[in-house]
Amino acid sequence: MSLNSADIHSLQSLMPGSVVDLQISTPTAPKRVKTGYIGGDFPHCLLFQVPAESRWGYLGDVLVPDNEVVIRYVLEGGEGKVIAFRSKVIKVIKHPVAILFVQLPTMLQTLALRKHKRWTPGIQAQINTVGEKDTLSSGCMIVDVSLQGCRCVLESRDDFPLLDNGKTIHLSLASETDQNIKGIIKNSRSTEDKAFYGVQFTANEEVVKKLLDRFIIDL
Repeated sequence: MSLNSADIHSLQSLMPGSVVDLQISTPTAPKRVKTGYIGGDFPHCLLFQVPAESRWGYLGDVLVPDNEVVIRYVLEGGEGKVIAFRSKVIKVIKHPVAILFVQLPTMLQTLALRKHKRWTPGIQAQINTVGEKDTLSSGCMIVDVSLQGCRCVLESRDDFPLLDNGKTIHLSLASETDQNIKGIIKNSRSTEDKAFYGVQFTANEEVVKKLLDRFIIDL
């Protein structure tokens, strides 16, 4: 897939000196750091500062040719939007200055910003409630999420009645079954076959961010 004119404009709108979020694939878990954009040699490559070792640690073993990276940045103006794309490392040079070369992406993802950043990632999850007599559990889909809360939808079931506002729930993400996010039902509605909930997170924001990081702008 090749970039369309809007994608090219979004790339060219990234100004040299802008700070970007650089996510680097590692053998264990992705590592996310901040670095600066230097410029682009269209249609060949994009150039970034090598993240400072004093702040982010040694990255020489993961910033290697063909290793995958995800780059995210915010374009201001209007409502603002987040641009994200996958790429691969071409090479790193250390002299006269340390520069990271990455491939020009073949596809961009664009998401609008709101007052609080929100994303629509479609995260598979499990919703759990603890009652006076029993514990209820059901699979659900998180369809809109921010650090403050989320919207989730699940299939209507006779053994999982509609939850009341103010009910405490726990959400466990599909790939993080040993960890969960605590929240409170703030609003709910149902159709013939689905139930929709607005949830306000009550867990520490850092805990929420850590669990959601890998899903936000999921490419």
